[in-house]
Amino acid sequence: MRRSLTVFFFVLALAAFSIGVLFIFGYDVHQRSAGKLLASADTLAREHPGIRIMDNALLTLSRAENNFRMFTITYKRNYLQQFSVQLGEVLSSVDLVAGMLAKAADHQQFEGLVNKKTEVSERIAQMKKATDSMLSTSLTDDRIDKLLSSIPGYKVSQIKKDEVTMDTVSNVQAAPEKKKGFFKRLGNAISNKNKGDTVKAQMAVMVKTRSGKVIDKETYDAQRMKDIITDVNGYYKKVLRTQLSNRMKIDADEQSLAGTNISMLGELDTLIVALRESATVALAQQKQQAKRTVYADTSTMRNIAVWGFISLVLAIAMALGTYWLLHKKEMQLKASETAAREQARVRTEFLANMSHEIRTPLNAVVGFSEQLSYSNLTSGQRDLLRSVETSADMLMQVVNDVLDFSKLEKEYISILHEPFSLYDTFEDVINTTRILAVQKNLEFKADFDGDHREVNGDAFRLKQILLNLISNAVKYTPSGSVTVTGILEIQSDTRGLFTFRVKDTGEGISKEAQANLFERFYQAAPARVTVKGTGLGLAITKKLVEMHGGNISFTSEPGQGSEFVCRIPYELASGERHTAVAMPETEQPVGAFMEGRYVLVAEDQEMNLLLMKMMLTRWKCRFDMARDGETALRLLDQHRYDLVLLDLHMPKFSGLEVVERIRKNADPQKAGVVVLALTADITEQDVRDFRRAGFNDWLMKPFKEMDIYRVIRKNLRLGEKVVPEQN
Repeated sequence: MRRSLTVFFFVLALAAFSIGVLFIFGYDVHQRSAGKLLASADTLAREHPGIRIMDNALLTLSRAENNFRMFTITYKRNYLQQFSVQLGEVLSSVDLVAGMLAKAADHQQFEGLVNKKTEVSERIAQMKKATDSMLSTSLTDDRIDKLLSSIPGYKVSQIKKDEVTMDTVSNVQAAPEKKKGFFKRLGNAISNKNKGDTVKAQMAVMVKTRSGKVIDKETYDAQRMKDIITDVNGYYKKVLRTQLSNRMKIDADEQSLAGTNISMLGELDTLIVALRESATVALAQQKQQAKRTVYADTSTMRNIAVWGFISLVLAIAMALGTYWLLHKKEMQLKASETAAREQARVRTEFLANMSHEIRTPLNAVVGFSEQLSYSNLTSGQRDLLRSVETSADMLMQVVNDVLDFSKLEKEYISILHEPFSLYDTFEDVINTTRILAVQKNLEFKADFDGDHREVNGDAFRLKQILLNLISNAVKYTPSGSVTVTGILEIQSDTRGLFTFRVKDTGEGISKEAQANLFERFYQAAPARVTVKGTGLGLAITKKLVEMHGGNISFTSEPGQGSEFVCRIPYELASGERHTAVAMPETEQPVGAFMEGRYVLVAEDQEMNLLLMKMMLTRWKCRFDMARDGETALRLLDQHRYDLVLLDLHMPKFSGLEVVERIRKNADPQKAGVVVLALTADITEQDVRDFRRAGFNDWLMKPFKEMDIYRVIRKNLRLGEKVVPEQN
């Protein structure tokens, strides 16, 4: 199953990596495509600048053509000037667009347009040169005056002389004055005739011409005048014919120029249209390329989106499959965990219940053995009794280990935070374990170094740790020595570190066993086959040390012994040091202290009642016995007691209910009586319940006479006794 999960997670990781790579690739393509799309959108949105320039050139060309036509009609110089300027503007526009298209065009068609543009430009240059020449020689509005002034005057010397012979015949008469025409007046002026003459000589002048013909003078003059006029008219006709020929030549030149202009303008118009079409084609090609780019990029993005969607669906499917498999495995694990927890709970409860049930008869065994030791026994009987006590102690240790372990698994144990003396606690444990070492003829060395001040912590759990480690050292050391050292190092004004070492010269621990030494139910083998135990002592010890915030370690060599080192940090206690008062250890510890005390014992177990009866009788106490809570309450109503011992689990009323009723009694003396709880099992919650209900203290079963005596003496004030009631 683990392998399949590993493969599945590998595939899932590979799919996630592939999706990540696809995402990065898609993002990169998207960014590049987005840039291309924006550029393509700009290309599609804008027009080719050459088109606008060509449109303006066409408009300018149309205006130039109109100006040229106006010039041919009116011959006004300004029209020709505007035509020349506009023609230059059109040519500049053509050059500009041609340059723009030359950079962008990549087809052969444009080469023809460029060549045609070059030819047209050359012809336009010639036309512009001719136009400039025409402009310099063009006529103005005074062209008639200039034309007349250019006609040469007819001179008298130009009149042809006529050789004639005149004879005079006298015949004078008045001649009426007649109105003469223009040419006659001109002839008279030329012939110096007097305008004022109104009398005609009455003599006849006869003229003989070159041909011999004789005619009168008047007829001759008329004939002569007619010839002169004919000659003058011929002269001016010749002049006018020359001017007309020149004008016709000019008109021909103008018509040729106009035709050339019209032709060039047409060609230029064709070129501009062609350039505009080229610009339009170039723009269309750019837009087509932009469309292809848009289509390709959108297709790429669409494909990426499709593949991304497919990958996402696959990833979701794989995730769902993973979730289903994990959920299935999780449910299986939860079921297994639940089953394991249930098994552990059943086992723990079984162990706890069994230890609790064992404690009740074990309490009688320990108690009766102790009471039996106070009687007169033979040496053999005392040896047997010692064996019974040793077995009872071993059984009690097993029960305590099982009970403590069950509490640790249920997390029922917590570390108290109360001031106590490390030195006194250390010495108490040393004094207890020294007896065990002496019994085995072992050399026992103990030393406490460092500060003796009090610390805040749990003295009982520290004793348990020390007892477990030292008793193990004594237990697994058949011969040699056991050395215990302790030191309290002050680290700051409020913190200290307690370090203690337990070293023995016993069997040692094998390399194989060292890795699992602190595991529960583990027993080192085969090095420690001589002594058996529950396999819980070191597991409990390690757990308690860790609950203190400390650590435990060890070094060991088989056949050379072991050394355990434990370090526990403590908070230094404030205030004055409390000095423990040592009680004298005597065979009769009760003495006068308990003599005459009135005690109520409530217990549902007959053997425990019998044991308490034997103790109280030896202590010379007055006492009453109750087998349930109801009887105990009735006796409390009837009598005043110095001490009340209550078992927690009794019929009718439990010990908690009985003590709660006692504390609510209207009689202050009865309500304030010292009440101790007797129990075979106790948890931290039980401790809180005891304090809340009103118990003064409690005692764990099984207990010895000295144990109960210490608890009683701690809570019962010396010298105060209840006055016996008078019947």
